[in-house]
Amino acid sequence: MEIFEPRCVSLISMSAAKASDVLLDSEARSVLWREICEASVQLASRCSVFTPDGSGALLRLDAFQPRPAVPTWQLVEALSLLSIILRADEVRTNSVNLFRKTGPIEITEGGLPRFVWSQQYLRGQYSELGGRPDLIVTSSADAPTPTNILRAVEVKCVKDLGTQHIRGEFGKAHDLRVATYFIWSFYKLSPRVKAGAQGLGLDIEELGFDSPLREDIVKRPMVLLSHVSNSLEQARLSRTFARALEDASRDTNLKLAGPRG
Repeated sequence: MEIFEPRCVSLISMSAAKASDVLLDSEARSVLWREICEASVQLASRCSVFTPDGSGALLRLDAFQPRPAVPTWQLVEALSLLSIILRADEVRTNSVNLFRKTGPIEITEGGLPRFVWSQQYLRGQYSELGGRPDLIVTSSADAPTPTNILRAVEVKCVKDLGTQHIRGEFGKAHDLRVATYFIWSFYKLSPRVKAGAQGLGLDIEELGFDSPLREDIVKRPMVLLSHVSNSLEQARLSRTFARALEDASRDTNLKLAGPRG
Protein backbone atom coordinates (compact mmCIF):
# COMPACT_ATOMS: atom_id res chain seq x y z
CA MET A 1 0.00 0.00 0.00
CA GLU A 2 1.30 3.43 -0.87
CA ILE A 3 2.17 5.84 1.93
CA PHE A 4 0.42 9.22 1.76
CA GLU A 5 2.25 12.09 3.40
CA PRO A 6 0.54 15.34 4.43
CA ARG A 7 2.71 17.76 2.51
CA CYS A 8 4.83 18.10 -0.59
CA VAL A 9 8.56 17.42 -0.37
CA SER A 10 9.25 20.53 -2.43
CA LEU A 11 9.24 22.28 0.96
CA ILE A 12 12.34 20.31 2.01
CA SER A 13 15.59 22.23 1.67
CA MET A 14 17.70 21.33 -1.34
CA SER A 15 21.20 19.99 -0.84
CA ALA A 16 24.15 22.14 -1.82
CA ALA A 17 24.65 19.99 -4.91
CA LYS A 18 21.21 21.03 -6.11
CA ALA A 19 21.25 24.65 -5.01
CA SER A 20 22.21 25.91 -8.49
CA ASP A 21 18.77 24.80 -9.69
CA VAL A 22 17.62 28.43 -9.85
CA LEU A 23 20.06 28.95 -12.74
CA LEU A 24 18.42 26.32 -14.98
CA ASP A 25 16.43 27.40 -17.99
CA SER A 26 12.68 27.44 -18.46
CA GLU A 27 12.81 25.61 -21.80
CA ALA A 28 14.46 22.58 -20.22
CA ARG A 29 11.93 22.57 -17.40
CA SER A 30 9.08 22.67 -19.91
CA VAL A 31 10.54 19.71 -21.81
CA LEU A 32 10.90 17.72 -18.59
CA TRP A 33 7.26 18.42 -17.75
CA ARG A 34 6.16 17.46 -21.27
CA GLU A 35 7.95 14.11 -20.94
CA ILE A 36 6.46 13.52 -17.48
CA CYS A 37 2.99 14.05 -18.97
CA GLU A 38 3.81 11.64 -21.81
CA ALA A 39 4.98 8.99 -19.36
CA SER A 40 1.76 9.43 -17.42
CA VAL A 41 -0.26 8.88 -20.59
CA GLN A 42 1.67 5.70 -21.35
CA LEU A 43 0.99 4.44 -17.82
CA ALA A 44 -2.73 5.27 -17.88
CA SER A 45 -3.84 1.66 -18.35
CA ARG A 46 -1.61 0.44 -15.50
CA CYS A 47 -1.84 3.11 -12.80
CA SER A 48 -2.89 6.71 -12.17
CA VAL A 49 -0.34 9.49 -11.63
CA PHE A 50 -1.06 12.32 -9.19
CA THR A 51 0.61 15.63 -8.39
CA PRO A 52 -0.01 17.92 -5.40
CA ASP A 53 -1.72 21.27 -5.89
CA GLY A 54 -0.77 24.39 -3.94
CA SER A 55 -2.75 23.28 -0.89
CA GLY A 56 -1.24 19.81 -0.78
CA ALA A 57 -4.27 18.05 -2.23
CA LEU A 58 -3.63 15.48 -4.96
CA LEU A 59 -4.75 16.03 -8.55
CA ARG A 60 -4.67 13.43 -11.30
CA LEU A 61 -1.99 14.51 -13.76
CA ASP A 62 -3.00 15.61 -17.24
CA ALA A 63 -1.21 17.45 -20.02
CA PHE A 64 -3.28 20.60 -19.48
CA GLN A 65 -1.95 21.22 -16.00
CA PRO A 66 0.56 24.05 -15.76
CA ARG A 67 4.14 23.11 -15.03
CA PRO A 68 4.51 22.80 -11.25
CA ALA A 69 6.70 25.22 -9.34
CA VAL A 70 9.12 22.59 -8.08
CA PRO A 71 12.93 22.54 -8.37
CA THR A 72 14.32 21.13 -11.60
CA TRP A 73 15.91 18.19 -9.80
CA GLN A 74 12.42 17.10 -8.74
CA LEU A 75 11.25 17.16 -12.36
CA VAL A 76 14.15 14.84 -13.25
CA GLU A 77 13.35 12.68 -10.24
CA ALA A 78 9.69 12.40 -11.31
CA LEU A 79 10.62 11.50 -14.87
CA SER A 80 13.03 8.86 -13.59
CA LEU A 81 10.40 7.42 -11.26
CA LEU A 82 7.84 7.09 -14.07
CA SER A 83 10.50 5.66 -16.39
CA ILE A 84 11.31 2.89 -13.91
CA ILE A 85 7.61 2.04 -13.64
CA LEU A 86 7.17 2.15 -17.42
CA ARG A 87 9.88 -0.47 -17.91
CA ALA A 88 8.44 -2.78 -15.25
CA ASP A 89 6.91 -6.11 -16.27
CA GLU A 90 3.93 -5.41 -14.03
CA VAL A 91 2.65 -2.50 -11.93
CA ARG A 92 0.89 -3.61 -8.77
CA THR A 93 0.18 -0.14 -7.36
CA ASN A 94 -2.96 1.73 -8.43
CA SER A 95 -1.59 5.24 -7.96
CA VAL A 96 1.75 7.05 -8.06
CA ASN A 97 2.30 10.41 -6.36
CA LEU A 98 4.95 12.78 -7.69
CA PHE A 99 6.99 15.53 -6.01
CA ARG A 100 6.67 14.15 -2.50
CA LYS A 101 7.94 11.43 -0.20
CA THR A 102 6.31 8.27 -1.43
CA GLY A 103 6.50 4.50 -1.45
CA PRO A 104 6.40 1.63 -1.61
CA ILE A 105 5.26 1.48 -5.23
CA GLU A 106 5.13 -2.22 -6.05
CA ILE A 107 6.28 -3.40 -9.47
CA THR A 108 7.67 -6.59 -10.97
CA GLU A 109 11.05 -6.77 -12.73
CA GLY A 110 12.35 -9.99 -14.22
CA GLY A 111 9.58 -11.90 -12.46
CA LEU A 112 10.64 -10.59 -9.03
CA PRO A 113 8.77 -8.14 -6.77
CA ARG A 114 10.39 -4.74 -6.46
CA PHE A 115 9.39 -1.60 -4.55
CA VAL A 116 10.15 1.98 -5.58
CA TRP A 117 10.46 4.84 -3.08
CA SER A 118 11.29 8.55 -3.30
CA GLN A 119 12.84 10.93 -0.79
CA GLN A 120 13.26 8.38 2.00
CA TYR A 121 15.61 9.21 4.85
CA LEU A 122 18.15 6.43 5.35
CA ARG A 123 21.11 5.50 7.49
CA GLY A 124 24.14 3.63 6.23
CA GLN A 125 24.89 0.07 7.29
CA TYR A 126 28.16 0.90 9.02
CA SER A 127 28.61 4.67 9.22
CA GLU A 128 25.14 5.52 10.60
CA LEU A 129 25.41 8.69 8.52
CA GLY A 130 22.04 9.89 7.26
CA GLY A 131 21.05 10.57 3.67
CA ARG A 132 18.07 11.01 1.40
CA PRO A 133 18.54 9.48 -2.07
CA ASP A 134 16.14 10.82 -4.68
CA LEU A 135 14.91 7.35 -5.66
CA ILE A 136 15.56 3.86 -4.35
CA VAL A 137 14.39 0.40 -5.35
CA THR A 138 14.14 -2.31 -2.72
CA SER A 139 13.57 -6.06 -2.71
CA SER A 140 10.78 -5.92 -0.13
CA ALA A 141 8.00 -3.62 1.07
CA ASP A 142 9.74 -3.22 4.43
CA ALA A 143 11.10 0.21 5.30
CA PRO A 144 14.24 0.82 3.21
CA THR A 145 17.53 -0.13 4.83
CA PRO A 146 20.89 -1.32 3.44
CA THR A 147 19.61 -4.88 3.85
CA ASN A 148 16.95 -4.51 1.13
CA ILE A 149 18.04 -1.58 -1.09
CA LEU A 150 19.02 -2.80 -4.56
CA ARG A 151 19.67 0.46 -6.38
CA ALA A 152 19.54 4.23 -6.00
CA VAL A 153 19.10 7.18 -8.35
CA GLU A 154 20.50 10.65 -7.63
CA VAL A 155 19.99 13.88 -9.59
CA LYS A 156 22.72 16.53 -9.73
CA CYS A 157 21.95 19.99 -11.09
CA VAL A 158 25.33 21.53 -10.33
CA LYS A 159 27.90 22.80 -12.78
CA ASP A 160 31.45 21.50 -12.56
CA LEU A 161 30.58 18.30 -10.75
CA GLY A 162 33.95 17.40 -9.30
CA THR A 163 36.01 14.74 -7.57
CA GLN A 164 34.64 15.58 -4.13
CA HIS A 165 31.05 15.04 -5.29
CA ILE A 166 31.90 11.74 -6.95
CA ARG A 167 33.79 10.38 -3.96
CA GLY A 168 30.88 11.43 -1.74
CA GLU A 169 28.41 9.52 -3.91
CA PHE A 170 30.70 6.48 -3.90
CA GLY A 171 30.72 6.58 -0.11
CA LYS A 172 26.93 6.66 0.00
CA ALA A 173 26.65 3.81 -2.48
CA HIS A 174 29.09 1.70 -0.47
CA ASP A 175 27.30 2.44 2.81
CA LEU A 176 23.89 1.55 1.35
CA ARG A 177 25.21 -1.72 -0.11
CA VAL A 178 23.47 -1.19 -3.45
CA ALA A 179 24.01 -3.18 -6.64
CA THR A 180 23.49 -0.09 -8.82
CA TYR A 181 24.06 3.61 -8.04
CA PHE A 182 22.90 5.90 -10.84
CA ILE A 183 23.60 9.63 -11.12
CA TRP A 184 21.91 12.06 -13.52
CA SER A 185 23.83 15.23 -14.35
CA PHE A 186 21.92 18.16 -15.82
CA TYR A 187 25.16 19.70 -17.03
CA LYS A 188 27.89 18.30 -19.24
CA LEU A 189 30.49 16.28 -17.37
CA SER A 190 34.22 16.57 -17.83
CA PRO A 191 35.75 13.40 -19.32
CA ARG A 192 37.92 13.05 -16.21
CA VAL A 193 34.96 13.13 -13.81
CA LYS A 194 32.87 10.78 -15.92
CA ALA A 195 35.71 8.28 -16.24
CA GLY A 196 36.46 8.55 -12.53
CA ALA A 197 32.84 7.86 -11.56
CA GLN A 198 32.65 4.89 -13.89
CA GLY A 199 35.94 3.60 -12.53
CA LEU A 200 34.38 3.57 -9.06
CA GLY A 201 31.40 1.59 -10.33
CA LEU A 202 28.95 4.48 -10.48
CA ASP A 203 26.58 4.79 -13.43
CA ILE A 204 26.57 8.45 -14.46
CA GLU A 205 24.79 10.03 -17.41
CA GLU A 206 24.11 13.50 -18.77
CA LEU A 207 20.51 14.43 -19.50
CA GLY A 208 21.60 16.10 -22.72
CA PHE A 209 20.37 19.68 -22.29
CA ASP A 210 23.95 20.93 -22.02
CA SER A 211 25.06 19.23 -25.24
CA PRO A 212 24.47 19.19 -29.03
CA LEU A 213 21.58 16.78 -28.34
CA ARG A 214 19.55 19.60 -26.82
CA GLU A 215 17.83 20.59 -30.07
CA ASP A 216 16.66 17.04 -30.66
CA ILE A 217 15.45 16.69 -27.07
CA VAL A 218 13.53 19.96 -27.23
CA LYS A 219 11.92 19.51 -30.64
CA ARG A 220 11.11 15.80 -30.60
CA PRO A 221 8.72 14.50 -27.94
CA MET A 222 9.68 11.22 -26.26
CA VAL A 223 13.40 11.50 -27.10
CA LEU A 224 14.23 12.45 -23.52
CA LEU A 225 11.80 9.91 -22.06
CA SER A 226 13.42 7.17 -24.14
CA HIS A 227 16.91 8.28 -23.06
CA VAL A 228 15.97 8.30 -19.39
CA SER A 229 14.14 4.97 -19.38
CA ASN A 230 16.79 3.18 -21.46
CA SER A 231 19.67 4.49 -19.35
CA LEU A 232 18.03 3.45 -16.08
CA GLU A 233 17.11 0.02 -17.41
CA GLN A 234 20.62 -0.63 -18.70
CA ALA A 235 22.05 0.35 -15.33
CA ARG A 236 19.64 -2.01 -13.57
CA LEU A 237 20.73 -4.92 -15.71
CA SER A 238 24.46 -4.22 -15.51
CA ARG A 239 24.76 -4.09 -11.68
CA THR A 240 27.94 -2.08 -12.17
CA PHE A 241 28.52 -1.09 -8.56
CA ALA A 242 28.14 -4.65 -7.26
CA ARG A 243 30.58 -5.93 -9.88
CA ALA A 244 33.08 -3.18 -9.04
CA LEU A 245 33.03 -4.19 -5.36
CA GLU A 246 33.47 -7.85 -6.29
CA ASP A 247 36.47 -6.97 -8.46
CA ALA A 248 37.98 -4.81 -5.70
CA SER A 249 37.53 -7.60 -3.15
CA ARG A 250 39.19 -10.12 -5.46
CA ASP A 251 42.13 -7.80 -6.13
CA THR A 252 42.61 -7.17 -2.41
CA ASN A 253 42.57 -10.87 -1.60
CA LEU A 254 45.16 -11.50 -4.30
CA LYS A 255 47.44 -8.87 -2.82
CA LEU A 256 47.04 -10.27 0.67
CA ALA A 257 47.86 -13.77 -0.59
CA GLY A 258 51.17 -12.49 -1.91
CA PRO A 259 53.06 -13.54 -5.03
CA ARG A 260 52.73 -17.14 -6.15
CA GLY A 261 55.66 -19.41 -6.66
